[in-house]
Parts: sequence; structure tokens; C-alpha cells
Amino acid sequence: MNSTQKANRFLFASALLVLILLVPAGANGQFGSIFSAILGTITGPIGGALKEINQVRAQILQTEQQILWPIALINQARNYVSAIKANYRGWMNSVYSIRVNSATLPNSKLLESAYLSAQTAQIADYSQIYSRAYEAQPNLGAAPQLNLEMMDIEDATARDATIQSMAADQASQTMLETAQRIEDEAQTTAPGTADMVAAEARTAELASIAMQHKLLAYELRESAMGLGHRGAKLKQSTTNMQNLNQRILNGLGGGQ
Repeated sequence: MNSTQKANRFLFASALLVLILLVPAGANGQFGSIFSAILGTITGPIGGALKEINQVRAQILQTEQQILWPIALINQARNYVSAIKANYRGWMNSVYSIRVNSATLPNSKLLESAYLSAQTAQIADYSQIYSRAYEAQPNLGAAPQLNLEMMDIEDATARDATIQSMAADQASQTMLETAQRIEDEAQTTAPGTADMVAAEARTAELASIAMQHKLLAYELRESAMGLGHRGAKLKQSTTNMQNLNQRILNGLGGGQ
């Protein structure tokens, strides 16, 4: 008998006792048989039905714990998550936090510190830091127009790629924190709620894949810029060669 049933029977017995005390003494004999019948019904058919209901509920609970939400397997999974956390989380965090800074000169140290910061707040000042490290774009007329344009687009590509990497590093840190939170939830999740944790993990995975695709797209753009630079140099070399041939012909008196 569970605590709820005990409480209900106690309340009924208390009410019955109060009723008996309030009824006049002469009426006790008249109502005694009625009270005996009520008590007999409660302890007899109703009590037996309640016992059978409790037995069915216990069997359902046992079936759920063995088939739907097997306690042994759930505890095994929780213990596995706990072991993974204990063995790898501290080590992995220490790997992610390793500092790889190696620049030694002031401007290059400042540049390296900015693009390894994993903080998008550094982006606003990054162009100025980049120009101090790699020099500013020459003025118009200081070099052939094609050379100026190639320097400009390559500086822009380098700055953009580094800024993308800064944002990606910050996003990676956020994803790592999300993964650890999902891992913590998996350790304590209740039976029946595992699907919600799995959906959250799937969402985080899709966000991570989207970020990877964005970086791959930028890598393709960098490759395209490299091909464009190579093509521009070949075009410039061809033009220079044609001009040289023309000057030679002019010098020999055969030019137009």
C-alpha cells in the first residue's frame, strides 16, 4: 500500500470516528450495521480492486524500466559519459587553450595577438594593425596601375581571410562550450527526454557544418584570387614582351 492510499484510509477512518462520536448513543445500534457494511466494502471488494490496480501498475512500471527505459542501460550510458568527461575534458580544454604565439617584433606581435585572439571585437582595429605590419598601400602613380590593383586586392583578401579566421575561432569556442553543455545534459537527462538532447546536439552539429562550409567557401575565393594574380602577371609579362619587341624593331628601323 502506498502513502496516498494510507492517507486516504486514515482520513476516512478519522471522519468515520467523528461521525460516530456525533451520532446520539441511541442511534449507534441503528447505524452500526451500516458502518460495518461500509468498512467491509472498503476492506473487501474495493481493497482487493486497489490491490490488483497496484499490481498492474507495478508490472507496467517494471516493463517500462526493462524495455522502454532500461535502468541498467541508462546508468551504463551515464557512467560512460562521466568517464569520458573525467578522462578527456580537462585534457582537451588544455589542448584548445595552448598558446602558439611566436612573433618577436612589436608590429608582428601585435598583429599575431589580434588574429589569434578569437575575439571579433578586435576586428575594428585590425586593418590599422595590418597596415603597420605590412605597410600601407602605395599612392596612385607610385607603381604601375596593375601592380597597385594586385597589391590592393591581395591585401584585402589577406585581411578578410584573417578576420574570417578570428570569427571562426570565436565560433569554435562557443561550439565547444555548447558541446560540453550537451554532454552534461546527457549525463543527467531523464528517460523520455533524450530525444530533446539529441535534437539540440544535431542543431549544434548543423551550425558547425555551416561554419565549416563558410570557411571552405572563403578558401575557394583565396584560390581564385591566387589564380587571378598569376593570370595578371602573365598578362603583364606578355605586354612587356610585346613592348620590348616593338622597341627592338623600332631600333632596327623595321617598326611601324
